[in-house]
Amino acid sequence: MFAGVQTHITNMEKNSQNPPSNQDIRLNRLKKKLEDTQIELRKVKEQLYEKENENIKLQVLLDLFEYPKEKYDESRTWVSKLVFIVTQANKPLRSTEIIELLLRREPVLHEKESKEKFISPSLNAAMKFRRLIPYKLKGVRGNFYCLPEWVNNGGELLPEMRNKIY
Repeated sequence: MFAGVQTHITNMEKNSQNPPSNQDIRLNRLKKKLEDTQIELRKVKEQLYEKENENIKLQVLLDLFEYPKEKYDESRTWVSKLVFIVTQANKPLRSTEIIELLLRREPVLHEKESKEKFISPSLNAAMKFRRLIPYKLKGVRGNFYCLPEWVNNGGELLPEMRNKIY
């Protein structure tokens, strides 16, 4: 047992007599830096993997947003286009709001001087065919256009849809 302690002391004396060379110091620093870099690389790889997964999820959501299950079809009648816009909004809309949403999808609407006059006959036809139901809110100029399922038998707007107007 005493011999083991003696050997250890002798090794310490040798190390104190022969301090590590500059190369040994550089080598140790480089090893430490390599270990730190590898740890950082592992963390970055984990973050990259998480971000790739997040990106895939967001891409799916974007596809659903840009290409909803029921796509906008320019070949539809104007009545159907109006019903589609109100359905996609999932809330009662005024004619100005409908026009605003249609402008994004209908280039021909940009050419019209009076978009309101252009849309009016289609809105009237949609109401005539009961595809859209007008709802008058006191104190608001004009009507809100609703889907028939949003209005009860008494002609009143369902409370959950009424809350979406405000």
